[in-house]
Amino acid sequence: MEKPKVKILGINGSARRANTEFAVKEALKAAEKMGFAETEYVSLGDYKLVPCVGCMKCFGWQHPADGGLECYEFHDDAGLLLRKMMQSDGLIFGAPVYVVGLNSLSKILMEKAHMFGPMSFTRYSGAMRYKPAGIIAVGGGDSGGQEIVGIELRTWATGLGMISVGPWPTRTDPNPQCSTYGAFPTTTDAINVYAKSGITKEATRTVPPTQGSRNMRAIRNTGRHTAYAAMLTKMGKQACEASGVMEPEIIPFPRYSIKPKRGSWLEQLMKEGKVEYVPKKKI
Repeated sequence: MEKPKVKILGINGSARRANTEFAVKEALKAAEKMGFAETEYVSLGDYKLVPCVGCMKCFGWQHPADGGLECYEFHDDAGLLLRKMMQSDGLIFGAPVYVVGLNSLSKILMEKAHMFGPMSFTRYSGAMRYKPAGIIAVGGGDSGGQEIVGIELRTWATGLGMISVGPWPTRTDPNPQCSTYGAFPTTTDAINVYAKSGITKEATRTVPPTQGSRNMRAIRNTGRHTAYAAMLTKMGKQACEASGVMEPEIIPFPRYSIKPKRGSWLEQLMKEGKVEYVPKKKI
């Protein structure tokens, strides 16, 4: 019997080719070594991403029933990245700490992923449900904002229905690690704080290189557990379907007061009798 496979997408939310990129790639390597994970890496700095302006064009009352994933206001590369997310079985999202918070490039993609969320009337609402998300937040201090960035990434993933995965210690990479809720490496003890591999043991200036060792343990464990959780979820879903156990159907609003655009996803739901159009004056 052929061993099943899962696909893990690694996203580097930094425009720089530095520590966040290194961390995401190391997590993906650890995922691959599990023996059943295929990986893909993307760096947001390689794509055209225009900030979301809240135009609502991608909500279901305008979103075409047969339309793809895209930003209808700017037609940037968000659709390419959202499609990669949807086609993956798990996600590793790495972001740097900028001014003790999440960087803007990561935030753009996160905002444009709202069509996967529970408020969206698109055919893609819920497409990321039950997929694991491993979080990496890279900062320059021991408590340099990684926790803040990590919370925002985890909250976003949870809002899309994803399952947050932490860097539990393993026999290969036991405690102590740099963090618990995700991989939150720091370059505070690095020879060069902004160097590409400042989070590693080799680039740590202290003897022994404690911080670099803890960083890499958490990063590798995040990759391992994300891969395993993806397989667990994929096989579990297949077992549920084989047993006739179905997931709840997503309908954000059974009654809707905005008249849908002709050919939209919402209009299709109304024709199927799943959503009732109720003018505002009758609500």
